[in-house]
Amino acid sequence: MGREILSTARPTKLRFAGFLTLALGGMLLGLGALLSWATVGFTRDAQGALDLPTKGIDVWEGGLALAAGVATLVGMVAMRLLRERRTRQVVAAAIIVLGLAATALAASDALRADARFGGTGGLDAIAHNLSSHLDQPYAEVRAELERQYGADLRVDLKPGIFLVIAGGLVAAAGGVLSILWANRVTPALPRGSDDESAGSDP
Repeated sequence: MGREILSTARPTKLRFAGFLTLALGGMLLGLGALLSWATVGFTRDAQGALDLPTKGIDVWEGGLALAAGVATLVGMVAMRLLRERRTRQVVAAAIIVLGLAATALAASDALRADARFGGTGGLDAIAHNLSSHLDQPYAEVRAELERQYGADLRVDLKPGIFLVIAGGLVAAAGGVLSILWANRVTPALPRGSDDESAGSDP
């Protein structure tokens, strides 16, 4: 186990900043993936009675965001346990890639929300949901929805997708700080070495 994890010395500002940003980024990614990304409904349904929320984990992009959040938190701990500078750098680089990928995918979904969550797929999802609640054939429910409301869907973005966008950026920033920290840490010396007291940056 690396001395960083055992040290009782006050951590450097760089290490502390990296820890905070990784922890915050990982939590934002996970929370954002579990919350709603969008609500799909009909523009003529003023009461929103048929609105159907879509959580991040309901789409594959949200699943990746959740995985990125977990990986960020695991990597944050792993970097403090690993002894090799190069291995720490690889873990930090992986966190940067995952964070930026989660941000890019969530941002893409937000920019093309009507196409991603609405359209034919959105109408199908509302029909399936209503069909299961009414215990009516899906085909009949969908046909009735299209007759009454047409395919004029409304898509409202929700906070979850923006939390993922922010969380991915914060996690990536934490990965950059962690690489800088790993570059400054002196590699651990064999136990019993005369220079053991030199240690690594706590």
